[in-house]
Amino acid sequence: MSSLLHIEVSPGGEHSVSRSISAEFLTAWSAKHADGKVISRDLAANPIPHLDGEAIFAGYTPEDQRSSTMVAKHTFRHELIAEITGVDEILISTPMWNWAIPSVLKAYIDQIILPGTLDGSGADGLKGKKVTFVVSQGGSYAEGAPRHGWDYETGYLKQFATALGATDVEVILAELTLAGIVPAMESLIPQKEASIAAAKSAAKARAAA
Repeated sequence: MSSLLHIEVSPGGEHSVSRSISAEFLTAWSAKHADGKVISRDLAANPIPHLDGEAIFAGYTPEDQRSSTMVAKHTFRHELIAEITGVDEILISTPMWNWAIPSVLKAYIDQIILPGTLDGSGADGLKGKKVTFVVSQGGSYAEGAPRHGWDYETGYLKQFATALGATDVEVILAELTLAGIVPAMESLIPQKEASIAAAKSAAKARAAA
């Protein structure tokens, strides 16, 4: 039985572009894997706590010297790691905020990168897994765009997955999603619609591959 971990980030609900694209992926994936299992984690509805000193230093403290709160925080990190390393595929859908990933997604990533357990130095627990990122961006950061080079999100997400061992990694991108919301972008609505349609098509193809 195939398994998929789906992580949602956007707080936009029914208005979220990234959620609408990931929904297309999930429909196609479920059609291919009739007996498959989808594990969902919504970071907007249930945020992961940011790392604090106790969570960080628990990993460097002998077990018999950890406080009860250290134990709880360290156990939580291992539970998250077991969840993401225990599936066949990973789908993360997120908007871009201020040229990078939202802080709730960064908090999640920080929690699961644990030296010696899951890290970028050989503990490659994502090896052999298919990882898909669905990213929505309010503007365009493509070559030739006024803010080309301002995208610090998609490269980071690829680095995150590959550093942890994944080799089958794809980013599906929808651009100009603020067209129709920001008055100055009104003329870009057709490009926005085309970008979203292309992203949905790519999501369905990726899920069915």
